[in-house]
Amino acid sequence: MNEFADPADVEPKHPDAVAARREFRLLVEHLHRLPPRLRARLQSLFTHNLIADPMCVDTPAGPLSFVLLGTMSGSRAVTSVSKQPATIAWIDSFPAGSIFWDIGANVGVYTLYAALRGARVVAFEPAAVNYFLLAANCEANRLDDRVDCLLVGVGAERRIARLDVSQFKGAGSFTFDPKADDLHGGQQSAIILSIDELVGAYGLPCPNYIKIDAPGATEPIIAGASATLQRPDLRELHIEMSAESKRGQRIVSMLADAGFVATARHVHGAEDLTFTRAV
Repeated sequence: MNEFADPADVEPKHPDAVAARREFRLLVEHLHRLPPRLRARLQSLFTHNLIADPMCVDTPAGPLSFVLLGTMSGSRAVTSVSKQPATIAWIDSFPAGSIFWDIGANVGVYTLYAALRGARVVAFEPAAVNYFLLAANCEANRLDDRVDCLLVGVGAERRIARLDVSQFKGAGSFTFDPKADDLHGGQQSAIILSIDELVGAYGLPCPNYIKIDAPGATEPIIAGASATLQRPDLRELHIEMSAESKRGQRIVSMLADAGFVATARHVHGAEDLTFTRAV
């Protein structure tokens, strides 16, 4: 997913928001004046109470709750349905009981929606802060029995990789291959496993539908799925990618060799392509 703007920065000033920001600054000042033990207890209590009070958002499948942590998690919640309507429509097309893999799940917007629609979901998110929000959102919506959340990156082969990330930027988009001018200021080790290994060695159910939103990692993800792509259980892939780039052309060619053709395209700032198994 792409980065979201903070609604507080782009919407007209709301009087209650102005008052809340003023009171919060005063609260922080009071906390900093307290003895360390008392500050630790009160600040932890306040933080817990805020995180445990999720935001509810209406969707076509019913309401979903989102835990708020970091400046972007609320934006993702508010725009969860409107930002990528084609992805929502794609999930709506799944037959009941479908197995959906969400690779690069972030905080679980589409994981939650698919589970609410009755899919069995496996959600992959390597960034620890986003994984916490993903798992917490599943718990807040009582969907954790329908979703397997895995703190794992997906790629071509098993390895340990370094993720460019900040654990203080919940709901951010992070990558294993960052650009020099777009670093988040921290790093985190993460295990990478291939789709074929996840199915063959770890016994995960073969997906019927796969969403891939993993900046810079889509090509190795597809390379590590050569056996799974041949299985008739897998029907469609929905991938954020540019088909015109050299990397995108290689991905299109790899999927064509496996019997998948692009059947839909949607632009939402970035570009999503849906690939369907050719009959």
